[in-house]
Amino acid sequence: MGGVPPLGYDVENRRLVPNEREAKLIRHIFQRFVELGSSTTLVKELKLDGVTSKAWTTQDGKTRDGRPIDKGHIYKLLSNRTYLGELRHKGQWYQAEHPPIISRELWGSVHAILATNGRVRGNATRATVAYLLKGIVFGNDGRALSPWHTTKKNGRRYRYYVPQRDAKEHAGASGLPRLPAAELESAVLDQLRAILRAPNLLGDMLPQAIKLDPTLDEAKITVAMTRLDAIWDQLFPAEQTRIVKLLVEKVIVSPNDLEVRLRANGIERLVLELRPEPVEQQVEALA
Repeated sequence: MGGVPPLGYDVENRRLVPNEREAKLIRHIFQRFVELGSSTTLVKELKLDGVTSKAWTTQDGKTRDGRPIDKGHIYKLLSNRTYLGELRHKGQWYQAEHPPIISRELWGSVHAILATNGRVRGNATRATVAYLLKGIVFGNDGRALSPWHTTKKNGRRYRYYVPQRDAKEHAGASGLPRLPAAELESAVLDQLRAILRAPNLLGDMLPQAIKLDPTLDEAKITVAMTRLDAIWDQLFPAEQTRIVKLLVEKVIVSPNDLEVRLRANGIERLVLELRPEPVEQQVEALA
Protein backbone atom coordinates (compact mmCIF):
# COMPACT_ATOMS: atom_id res chain seq x y z
CA MET A 1 0.00 0.00 0.00
CA GLY A 2 2.09 2.88 -1.29
CA GLY A 3 1.10 6.34 -2.46
CA VAL A 4 -2.07 8.30 -1.70
CA PRO A 5 -5.13 6.21 -0.75
CA PRO A 6 -8.39 6.91 -2.57
CA LEU A 7 -10.82 9.48 -1.22
CA GLY A 8 -12.88 7.64 1.40
CA TYR A 9 -10.04 5.60 2.90
CA ASP A 10 -6.94 6.08 5.01
CA VAL A 11 -4.02 3.67 5.46
CA GLU A 12 -3.28 2.05 8.80
CA ASN A 13 -0.68 -0.70 9.11
CA ARG A 14 -0.54 -0.92 5.31
CA ARG A 15 -4.27 -1.64 5.11
CA LEU A 16 -7.15 0.50 3.85
CA VAL A 17 -9.56 1.64 6.55
CA PRO A 18 -12.62 3.83 5.91
CA ASN A 19 -12.34 7.52 6.67
CA GLU A 20 -15.93 7.98 7.82
CA ARG A 21 -16.16 11.67 6.90
CA GLU A 22 -14.83 11.03 3.39
CA ALA A 23 -16.86 7.82 3.05
CA LYS A 24 -20.05 9.85 3.56
CA LEU A 25 -18.94 12.11 0.73
CA ILE A 26 -18.27 9.15 -1.59
CA ARG A 27 -21.71 7.70 -0.88
CA HIS A 28 -23.21 11.12 -1.55
CA ILE A 29 -21.41 11.38 -4.91
CA PHE A 30 -22.64 7.94 -6.04
CA GLN A 31 -26.21 8.60 -4.86
CA ARG A 32 -26.42 12.08 -6.39
CA PHE A 33 -25.15 10.77 -9.73
CA VAL A 34 -28.01 8.27 -9.74
CA GLU A 35 -30.49 11.05 -8.91
CA LEU A 36 -29.11 13.58 -11.41
CA GLY A 37 -27.88 11.32 -14.22
CA SER A 38 -25.34 14.01 -15.14
CA SER A 39 -21.68 14.38 -14.22
CA THR A 40 -21.75 18.04 -15.33
CA THR A 41 -24.54 18.92 -12.92
CA LEU A 42 -22.93 16.88 -10.14
CA VAL A 43 -19.61 18.71 -10.57
CA LYS A 44 -21.41 22.07 -10.28
CA GLU A 45 -23.00 20.95 -7.02
CA LEU A 46 -19.69 19.72 -5.61
CA LYS A 47 -17.89 22.94 -6.57
CA LEU A 48 -20.59 24.94 -4.85
CA ASP A 49 -20.07 22.86 -1.71
CA GLY A 50 -16.30 23.34 -1.87
CA VAL A 51 -15.60 19.63 -2.29
CA THR A 52 -12.02 18.71 -3.25
CA SER A 53 -9.96 15.62 -3.94
CA LYS A 54 -8.15 14.00 -1.02
CA ALA A 55 -5.84 16.15 1.07
CA TRP A 56 -2.78 14.17 2.11
CA THR A 57 0.20 14.45 4.47
CA THR A 58 3.37 12.86 3.13
CA GLN A 59 5.73 10.71 5.20
CA ASP A 60 8.04 13.69 5.63
CA GLY A 61 5.18 15.78 7.05
CA LYS A 62 4.31 17.90 4.00
CA THR A 63 0.63 18.63 3.42
CA ARG A 64 -0.82 18.25 -0.07
CA ASP A 65 -4.09 20.14 -0.40
CA GLY A 66 -7.00 18.69 -2.30
CA ARG A 67 -8.00 20.11 -5.68
CA PRO A 68 -11.48 21.01 -6.95
CA ILE A 69 -13.21 17.94 -8.37
CA ASP A 70 -13.76 17.95 -12.13
CA LYS A 71 -15.62 15.59 -14.48
CA GLY A 72 -12.53 13.44 -15.03
CA HIS A 73 -12.20 12.93 -11.30
CA ILE A 74 -15.90 12.06 -10.99
CA TYR A 75 -15.61 9.30 -13.60
CA LYS A 76 -12.53 7.89 -11.85
CA LEU A 77 -14.38 7.81 -8.53
CA LEU A 78 -17.47 6.19 -10.05
CA SER A 79 -15.33 3.51 -11.72
CA ASN A 80 -13.10 2.71 -8.74
CA ARG A 81 -13.98 -0.80 -7.56
CA THR A 82 -11.98 -0.19 -4.38
CA TYR A 83 -15.25 1.20 -3.02
CA LEU A 84 -16.76 -2.30 -3.42
CA GLY A 85 -14.09 -3.76 -1.16
CA GLU A 86 -11.88 -4.92 -4.04
CA LEU A 87 -8.25 -4.28 -4.99
CA ARG A 88 -6.52 -4.40 -8.37
CA HIS A 89 -3.58 -6.68 -9.08
CA LYS A 90 -1.97 -7.11 -12.51
CA GLY A 91 -5.01 -5.64 -14.27
CA GLN A 92 -7.57 -7.77 -12.43
CA TRP A 93 -9.85 -6.89 -9.51
CA TYR A 94 -10.01 -9.22 -6.50
CA GLN A 95 -12.02 -9.26 -3.27
CA ALA A 96 -9.88 -7.66 -0.56
CA GLU A 97 -9.93 -7.41 3.22
CA HIS A 98 -10.91 -3.74 3.52
CA PRO A 99 -14.65 -2.99 4.04
CA PRO A 100 -16.68 -1.62 1.11
CA ILE A 101 -18.09 1.91 1.13
CA ILE A 102 -20.59 1.44 -1.71
CA SER A 103 -23.21 -1.31 -1.99
CA ARG A 104 -23.25 -3.41 -5.14
CA GLU A 105 -26.83 -2.28 -5.74
CA LEU A 106 -25.78 1.40 -5.79
CA TRP A 107 -22.75 0.55 -7.95
CA GLY A 108 -25.04 -1.21 -10.43
CA SER A 109 -27.39 1.78 -10.59
CA VAL A 110 -24.50 4.13 -11.33
CA HIS A 111 -23.06 1.92 -14.06
CA ALA A 112 -26.43 1.38 -15.69
CA ILE A 113 -26.54 5.16 -16.18
CA LEU A 114 -22.91 5.32 -17.36
CA ALA A 115 -23.72 2.69 -19.98
CA THR A 116 -26.25 5.00 -21.65
CA ASN A 117 -25.23 7.47 -24.31
CA GLY A 118 -23.77 10.65 -22.80
CA ARG A 119 -25.63 12.89 -25.24
CA VAL A 120 -28.97 11.32 -24.28
CA ARG A 121 -28.21 11.94 -20.60
CA GLY A 122 -27.17 15.51 -21.38
CA ASN A 123 -30.40 16.23 -23.25
CA ALA A 124 -32.44 14.83 -20.36
CA THR A 125 -30.60 17.09 -17.93
CA ARG A 126 -31.06 20.19 -20.10
CA ALA A 127 -34.77 19.44 -20.34
CA THR A 128 -35.09 20.00 -16.59
CA VAL A 129 -33.25 23.37 -16.51
CA ALA A 130 -35.14 25.73 -14.22
CA TYR A 131 -36.68 28.98 -15.42
CA LEU A 132 -34.67 31.52 -13.43
CA LEU A 133 -37.43 34.17 -13.36
CA LYS A 134 -40.48 31.95 -12.93
CA GLY A 135 -43.04 33.70 -10.74
CA ILE A 136 -41.23 37.05 -10.56
CA VAL A 137 -41.37 38.41 -14.12
CA PHE A 138 -44.29 40.62 -15.24
CA GLY A 139 -45.28 42.85 -18.13
CA ASN A 140 -45.74 46.58 -17.57
CA ASP A 141 -49.51 45.92 -17.47
CA GLY A 142 -49.00 43.96 -14.24
CA ARG A 143 -49.79 40.58 -15.83
CA ALA A 144 -47.33 37.74 -15.36
CA LEU A 145 -45.11 36.21 -18.02
CA SER A 146 -45.22 32.41 -18.04
CA PRO A 147 -42.45 29.92 -18.91
CA TRP A 148 -42.99 28.18 -22.23
CA HIS A 149 -40.86 26.07 -24.56
CA THR A 150 -40.80 24.45 -27.98
CA THR A 151 -38.80 21.44 -29.14
CA LYS A 152 -37.58 21.34 -32.74
CA LYS A 153 -37.25 18.23 -34.89
CA ASN A 154 -33.51 18.18 -34.19
CA GLY A 155 -34.29 17.76 -30.48
CA ARG A 156 -33.15 21.25 -29.47
CA ARG A 157 -35.29 22.90 -26.84
CA TYR A 158 -36.04 26.65 -26.96
CA ARG A 159 -37.25 28.41 -23.81
CA TYR A 160 -39.37 31.58 -23.68
CA TYR A 161 -41.36 33.80 -21.35
CA VAL A 162 -44.81 34.44 -22.82
CA PRO A 163 -47.27 37.17 -21.65
CA GLN A 164 -50.28 35.52 -20.01
CA ARG A 165 -52.48 38.25 -21.46
CA ASP A 166 -51.62 37.13 -24.98
CA ALA A 167 -52.49 33.53 -24.09
CA LYS A 168 -55.86 34.51 -22.59
CA GLU A 169 -56.87 37.23 -25.07
CA HIS A 170 -55.03 37.28 -28.38
CA ALA A 171 -51.48 37.48 -29.70
CA GLY A 172 -50.06 40.98 -29.28
CA ALA A 173 -52.61 42.07 -26.63
CA SER A 174 -49.83 42.81 -24.13
CA GLY A 175 -47.67 44.73 -26.59
CA LEU A 176 -44.78 42.40 -25.76
CA PRO A 177 -43.20 39.76 -27.98
CA ARG A 178 -42.46 36.20 -26.94
CA LEU A 179 -39.23 36.75 -24.99
CA PRO A 180 -36.29 34.30 -25.33
CA ALA A 181 -35.64 33.06 -21.80
CA ALA A 182 -31.85 32.96 -22.05
CA GLU A 183 -31.63 36.60 -23.20
CA LEU A 184 -34.06 37.92 -20.56
CA GLU A 185 -32.38 35.95 -17.76
CA SER A 186 -28.96 37.11 -18.89
CA ALA A 187 -30.08 40.76 -18.86
CA VAL A 188 -31.42 40.43 -15.30
CA LEU A 189 -28.27 38.64 -14.12
CA ASP A 190 -26.06 41.34 -15.67
CA GLN A 191 -27.90 43.96 -13.58
CA LEU A 192 -27.68 41.86 -10.40
CA ARG A 193 -23.98 41.14 -10.80
CA ALA A 194 -23.27 44.81 -11.47
CA ILE A 195 -25.01 45.62 -8.18
CA LEU A 196 -23.03 42.95 -6.30
CA ARG A 197 -19.77 44.31 -7.75
CA ALA A 198 -20.50 47.89 -6.64
CA PRO A 199 -17.50 49.13 -4.59
CA ASN A 200 -19.61 50.57 -1.75
CA LEU A 201 -22.08 47.68 -1.50
CA LEU A 202 -20.43 45.72 1.29
CA GLY A 203 -19.51 48.86 3.20
CA ASP A 204 -23.17 49.86 3.23
CA MET A 205 -24.72 46.43 3.80
CA LEU A 206 -22.37 44.68 6.23
CA PRO A 207 -23.16 46.89 9.25
CA GLN A 208 -26.87 46.16 8.78
CA ALA A 209 -26.22 42.43 8.38
CA ILE A 210 -24.01 42.40 11.49
CA LYS A 211 -26.88 43.97 13.46
CA LEU A 212 -28.98 40.96 12.45
CA ASP A 213 -26.18 38.53 13.35
CA PRO A 214 -23.32 39.89 15.52
CA THR A 215 -21.30 36.69 14.95
CA LEU A 216 -20.64 37.55 11.28
CA ASP A 217 -16.98 37.69 10.26
CA GLU A 218 -16.62 40.72 7.98
CA ALA A 219 -13.47 39.47 6.23
CA LYS A 220 -14.95 36.02 5.47
CA ILE A 221 -18.19 37.52 4.18
CA THR A 222 -16.23 39.84 1.87
CA VAL A 223 -14.37 36.84 0.46
CA ALA A 224 -17.62 34.90 0.05
CA MET A 225 -19.31 37.73 -1.86
CA THR A 226 -16.31 38.05 -4.18
CA ARG A 227 -16.26 34.29 -4.71
CA LEU A 228 -19.98 34.23 -5.50
CA ASP A 229 -19.50 36.50 -8.51
CA ALA A 230 -16.42 34.57 -9.66
CA ILE A 231 -18.13 31.15 -9.65
CA TRP A 232 -21.65 32.25 -10.67
CA ASP A 233 -21.53 30.52 -14.06
CA GLN A 234 -20.56 27.24 -12.37
CA LEU A 235 -23.44 27.25 -9.90
CA PHE A 236 -26.13 24.60 -10.09
CA PRO A 237 -29.22 26.15 -11.82
CA ALA A 238 -31.41 25.59 -8.77
CA GLU A 239 -28.89 27.49 -6.64
CA GLN A 240 -28.81 30.39 -9.14
CA THR A 241 -32.62 30.50 -9.01
CA ARG A 242 -32.65 30.49 -5.20
CA ILE A 243 -30.19 33.40 -5.03
CA VAL A 244 -32.06 35.42 -7.65
CA LYS A 245 -35.37 35.00 -5.79
CA LEU A 246 -33.64 35.91 -2.54
CA LEU A 247 -32.56 39.23 -4.07
CA VAL A 248 -35.30 40.08 -6.59
CA GLU A 249 -38.89 40.93 -5.75
CA LYS A 250 -40.07 41.58 -9.30
CA VAL A 251 -38.82 41.99 -12.87
CA ILE A 252 -40.97 44.31 -15.00
CA VAL A 253 -40.64 44.16 -18.78
CA SER A 254 -41.95 46.85 -21.11
CA PRO A 255 -41.46 47.14 -24.90
CA ASN A 256 -38.42 49.37 -24.41
CA ASP A 257 -37.23 48.81 -20.86
CA LEU A 258 -36.37 46.28 -18.16
CA GLU A 259 -36.74 47.08 -14.45
CA VAL A 260 -35.33 44.88 -11.68
CA ARG A 261 -36.84 45.58 -8.25
CA LEU A 262 -34.80 44.25 -5.32
CA ARG A 263 -36.34 42.84 -2.16
CA ALA A 264 -36.08 44.88 1.01
CA ASN A 265 -33.10 43.50 2.96
CA GLY A 266 -32.45 41.03 0.13
CA ILE A 267 -28.72 41.69 0.01
CA GLU A 268 -28.45 41.53 3.81
CA ARG A 269 -30.23 38.16 3.71
CA LEU A 270 -27.79 36.96 1.06
CA VAL A 271 -24.87 38.08 3.22
CA LEU A 272 -26.28 36.05 6.13
CA GLU A 273 -26.58 32.97 3.92
CA LEU A 274 -22.95 33.31 2.80
CA ARG A 275 -21.63 32.69 6.30
CA PRO A 276 -18.87 30.10 5.89
CA GLU A 277 -19.58 26.81 7.62
CA PRO A 278 -16.93 24.57 9.17
CA VAL A 279 -15.89 21.71 6.87
CA GLU A 280 -17.43 19.19 9.26
CA GLN A 281 -20.83 20.86 8.93
CA GLN A 282 -20.57 20.90 5.13
CA VAL A 283 -19.90 17.15 5.03
CA GLU A 284 -22.72 16.44 7.50
CA ALA A 285 -25.05 18.43 5.23
CA LEU A 286 -24.02 16.18 2.33
CA ALA A 287 -24.75 12.98 4.24
